[in-house]
Amino acid sequence: MKCYQFIIFLLFTTSIISCEQDPKLTAITYDQMMEMVEKNQITIPNDVIYYSLDGKQLSKEQRKSLSNDLPFADWMIDSDSVLVKVQLQDSDKVRIAQKSTPLLKNGARDINCNNLGGLLKSIYLRDQDARADNLNVESIDQNNLTAVEQILGKCGMPAPESVGKLGYSALWLVIQHAGAEERKKYFPMIKKGMEDGLFEKQDVALMEDRMLMDDGLPQLYGSQVLMNADGSYEFYELQDPETVDARRKAMGMGPLAGYLSFFNIEFNIPQQE
Repeated sequence: MKCYQFIIFLLFTTSIISCEQDPKLTAITYDQMMEMVEKNQITIPNDVIYYSLDGKQLSKEQRKSLSNDLPFADWMIDSDSVLVKVQLQDSDKVRIAQKSTPLLKNGARDINCNNLGGLLKSIYLRDQDARADNLNVESIDQNNLTAVEQILGKCGMPAPESVGKLGYSALWLVIQHAGAEERKKYFPMIKKGMEDGLFEKQDVALMEDRMLMDDGLPQLYGSQVLMNADGSYEFYELQDPETVDARRKAMGMGPLAGYLSFFNIEFNIPQQE
């Protein structure tokens, strides 16, 4: 009887090893797995095996404690779309890699104009995380710009019910962080969106100042500050400085002196009423 039990255990162990080495297994991401779940395209048995970074099988308790790492794991499915095992990956490395890959693998075909909230949220987070984590900003900005151009090209300016406030923030950020040509191209659309209540007035003012600086012209609202090599800040040239606070107020912005104080720059030009 003991021998029989040992043979069963050996067969079970061999089965696990063969699954680990099965070249027919395909690794999918957490997002792909969740999409398949929503579409009822994947089978998830109760006996799925989870492995740690060093390849050790995890207990249920360990899986619970590492639940935050699961979105960065490799989810291994067989040819019948049955989930066989989950292999945890280095979350920091995966996070960086995910932000550097194109958002739309199939271009505009992946865009649903009636449901853009999730896509624009991903774009927003990529933009902000890239700057917070010191990632390759240029590469991420270009991927984000490609996605935004595909969205605007296919859908035009999204409707509020399909994106929400965060979605419009994402659109503005990506265009603001793009090149001078893209800012000039999309600014009329952004300004029209402001008039329709989609974009904040102060965001439009920032973009307009940036565009004026692109062209070597004085800014209107005083938002553009340059950093010197020694880390100090320098105020970019301003048009009609004696009336700047009136222009800023019209765009929902506070007095310029207060804004510039954050950069240790003094602004003491009397303002005309």
